[in-house]
Amino acid sequence: MPVVRRSVLAGLAAFVGALTLFCSIGALRLWPRISGQHLPASLIWPFARPLLAAGLELSFLVSVPVALGVIVSLRSARSAATPAWQVTAGSTCLLVVGLGTLGFGLSSWLDGRGSSPGQLATELVASARESCVESAPPAEVSVPMLGFAWVCEAGRAPRLQGRAPMGKAATFQAASIALGEDIKRIVLEGFTLAFPIATFQMQVQVHAKHATLSGLPPWGRSRRTPLGLRVCLFALSTGIAAYAIGRLAAHRPWLPAWAGALLGAGVSACLWWAMAWLERQEPSASAYLALPAAGLAGVALAGLLLVALQLVRGRSLGNAPGV
Repeated sequence: MPVVRRSVLAGLAAFVGALTLFCSIGALRLWPRISGQHLPASLIWPFARPLLAAGLELSFLVSVPVALGVIVSLRSARSAATPAWQVTAGSTCLLVVGLGTLGFGLSSWLDGRGSSPGQLATELVASARESCVESAPPAEVSVPMLGFAWVCEAGRAPRLQGRAPMGKAATFQAASIALGEDIKRIVLEGFTLAFPIATFQMQVQVHAKHATLSGLPPWGRSRRTPLGLRVCLFALSTGIAAYAIGRLAAHRPWLPAWAGALLGAGVSACLWWAMAWLERQEPSASAYLALPAAGLAGVALAGLLLVALQLVRGRSLGNAPGV
């Protein structure tokens, strides 16, 4: 069937394009942690695997609206009458089921086995601390992939030190560290933060017995959201947004396919932004509503843009010679 063929081709093309984008972003995130360290692939892969799994799921989320915008806007798919809503709904369901099965099936296979990034990072921290203690002082042992180092001096307990995410000159020290499963939350004991103030040519130090750093972007997908809920949330949000974009494009026969793709991409950007925000929050019913709400907001903006373009187009045709 032509509709099924167009849906499959457009869906796969959008999914591959989105996956390429997210793999590039993941590589940029991973590269600073492995550059110049000559780490074995067996150590890099457990940290790369969650990023790839998250990229597969996000590719499903953002590719469906783009594919629907292309499918409905293709001139070969149009007839004299506006395409029926059943056709748009059928294409939406086909893309949600097909790409959802592909994205979540592969991501679950990749990230459903082995240790989580937080568990592996905790093991690396403990191993580096043990090596530091067993070395002759003064000793400094780096923790691979994390950018921290244990410092051991004679007569003092080992101290963890590294650069703080507050600029190149900000540093921290801690007696111990505890990492969440997705490295979204970090707990530090015996914490000291030091950073210079260039204006006054002085250095400020902040001490805390207990410090918690939360709201960080998870390494991969968040482990605090159940997989079933994540699947339903992604499918519902992208399906509603994609169907709405398809109906908007279906009622505008003058819209070229590339413009339909851009409309879908705009909605997908809203979904991506909402998902990035949601991943930093604590799981709650109100927070989960942000994802479908962002998709609907993107559709509303796309509708306003189409209305404005249609008005401009109508005036241009009305002012054309011979009209």
